[in-house]
Amino acid sequence: MNKNQHTENAPFCSIREASMRTGLSIGYLRTGCQTGNVPHIKVGKNYLVNIPALLKKLNAEE
Repeated sequence: MNKNQHTENAPFCSIREASMRTGLSIGYLRTGCQTGNVPHIKVGKNYLVNIPALLKKLNAEE
């Protein structure tokens, strides 16, 4: 498995990558992480978005 295959299937990703994968804006995702409306974990200063949980919350598919 190459690196791209691994990152495409990873459940957590950066806000920037989550924006590219979902079509949601970076600002929307960042604000949602700060308010708790977007499923995420915080690692240091960085938010990692839980893509499967976000899509489930939005009733969407990747």
